[in-house]
Amino acid sequence: MSNNFHVQRYVFLFLLVVFFAPVKADSIPQFQMKDQYGQSYSDSSVKGKPIVLMGCYLRDVEICRKQGRKLYWKMQNLLWKDSHKVNFLLYLDLKETNKIVEDYIEESKHKQYENILLDRKGHLANGLSKGEVYIRIFNKSGKLLSSTYQSQIEETLIQEVYEILKKEI
Repeated sequence: MSNNFHVQRYVFLFLLVVFFAPVKADSIPQFQMKDQYGQSYSDSSVKGKPIVLMGCYLRDVEICRKQGRKLYWKMQNLLWKDSHKVNFLLYLDLKETNKIVEDYIEESKHKQYENILLDRKGHLANGLSKGEVYIRIFNKSGKLLSSTYQSQIEETLIQEVYEILKKEI
């Protein structure tokens, strides 16, 4: 009876671990949100092209903007004529927004900033890490090809992203 109890206990613990373990998403997460200009985006609207999805927490907006711009502009130069064949999406987790942030977003509508998706419901928050940009690359059908966390975009990463995208377009 004792052995049977231990086996049942281990099976139960194993099932708990499997059930509650984080699931690694192998496809683009479902989302629907707007950018700061009111343009709507969804997982289904961006499929059909390779997707570079970069995100971070609100408190890391400067890292996100700086590193996102660096990667985006480097890819524009490297891909040159093919850059329109890739969807580059930058998003902020805005579940913990406040009036100052909302005022800033409203004021930025009149500036020439890159589009930033405003994730107010946390559709893309899973996997974010403090102080880092979460970068994922998906193929045309939305299958995950690569994911990484970066606090700085180095030339080696730029080359890796370029190689992945070049194969996909």
